[in-house]
Amino acid sequence: MDEDLVWIGNNTMASRIVFLPTTGSNDELFQEKLVTFDWAPGMAISQAKKSIRNLHAEAVKQIGLTKILEVSTRSEEVLGISLSAFNLPFEDKSFSVESAYQSSKVFEKGGPYLDLLNANSTDAKTDDRLKNSGMLLGFQFEGMEFSVTKAPNFYDYLYIRGLLAFPNRSLLKNYDGFTDITFSQTSLKYKSSRSYNCQARSVAIFLTISSKYREIDILNNLKQLITRKTSDVIQLDLF
Repeated sequence: MDEDLVWIGNNTMASRIVFLPTTGSNDELFQEKLVTFDWAPGMAISQAKKSIRNLHAEAVKQIGLTKILEVSTRSEEVLGISLSAFNLPFEDKSFSVESAYQSSKVFEKGGPYLDLLNANSTDAKTDDRLKNSGMLLGFQFEGMEFSVTKAPNFYDYLYIRGLLAFPNRSLLKNYDGFTDITFSQTSLKYKSSRSYNCQARSVAIFLTISSKYREIDILNNLKQLITRKTSDVIQLDLF
């Protein structure tokens, strides 16, 4: 049972973050809105889909959104399933964004484990070496080094590179909010000083940057933003 669940009367309640792109001259690349909703208990995918429907319905009521996309393998939309980091190819490569991310990790006692590029997303994420190599120090990818930072971070960079090669990315403009039902870090204050990854956040960042720059300029501007970030943060255990 998720630690963030609470019981109100006969209902089991949960909270999740809805990520929104920003518009206009705002320097923030995304917004976070915490939404409380009826949780559908159980491990079945059908229960997760019920929870997603409840979350989205409450997001419409609580923060006035009109169309929300769940970005995960539990999504009820093909677009959302395709954009899971487990499924999204890294550009034109044979490996996923998830495998690229996990294979890039550098720890106190090892890494990067480049062989994970040849593993499927699930095997890459659950590889024992990622748990037994000590503290995460940073990332190495394509000859570049990245620190552990707050958003936008290395994960966002990889995800957006994959998204820029995704043929249906223009469909994202039809949505004004994005969720990932498995992302259960519900306290905005708790995670404010920590590095974390969420594919729904990466989509929101992509839409914000897309509204400010041409697509050919997005990655250069994103890299500049990442390199200006301080590495004095704690990586959430979730990722």
